[in-house]
Amino acid sequence: GARRGLQPAMGWGGEVTWQEVAVESNDEAAAGMRAISLAVPAEAAGSFVVPGQFVQLKQGETKPGFYAIASPPSNRSRFEFLVKETESNGWLTSAAPGSSLSMSDVAGKGFDVETHFEGDAGAINSAYDGFQCMNLLFFACGSGIAPIRSTIEHGVAVGLPKPAKLYYGVRNADARAYAHLFDSWRTDFNIDVIECHSQPLPDWTGRVGYVQASLAKDGVAVPRNTGACLCGPKDMFLAVKDILLAAGLFEGRILTNF
Repeated sequence: GARRGLQPAMGWGGEVTWQEVAVESNDEAAAGMRAISLAVPAEAAGSFVVPGQFVQLKQGETKPGFYAIASPPSNRSRFEFLVKETESNGWLTSAAPGSSLSMSDVAGKGFDVETHFEGDAGAINSAYDGFQCMNLLFFACGSGIAPIRSTIEHGVAVGLPKPAKLYYGVRNADARAYAHLFDSWRTDFNIDVIECHSQPLPDWTGRVGYVQASLAKDGVAVPRNTGACLCGPKDMFLAVKDILLAAGLFEGRILTNF
């Protein structure tokens, strides 16, 4: 078998090592999305070290799909996922608790917050002119909140002088995943959630429109001391990145997980 350990596993190419895992739970997370929990062997869980990493999942000979792990790396016995229902993944979105799936090794670079935000390996001086990362911004749309949740619950914003901001773009309140966690994110993980609804329900009183419009309106207070994690559609990603760069963020501190 392939060597296991703290090295990221094969990325997009190369031979994939598969192991059998069991579905623990499968619940509705939001309109058109499922929250799926898998019981994983300790050895596999141990290779998940950076929030934002992903695995491939398949059942039998189905074409594998790539899914970001939504739970934090500290969870050593269970991987949680947020899966958008599509025509091709019914084998996963309808998987019953107790059924078996095949899972690849953990792969991907994830959000390398330790290097770029916390300065492991001396990056603050070598890459960021001595500017500490004191403010964090997160941007997610739809199921893109899965790897962002992993990063939040990894504790990256705990201890910062001001709460980090999560700009979360959804169609409307019915399309929100993890709304039941927002209060805990505020109190336990130092995160303020800013919801941006593009097609709001009539009773919505919060922000309307896309996350990039909300960011443009708010601005970035101290860009040289700010880092960002993004996960969502390409148009959102490019628009947000342009705003952050124009504001003065270091490009290396605008992180993706792919």
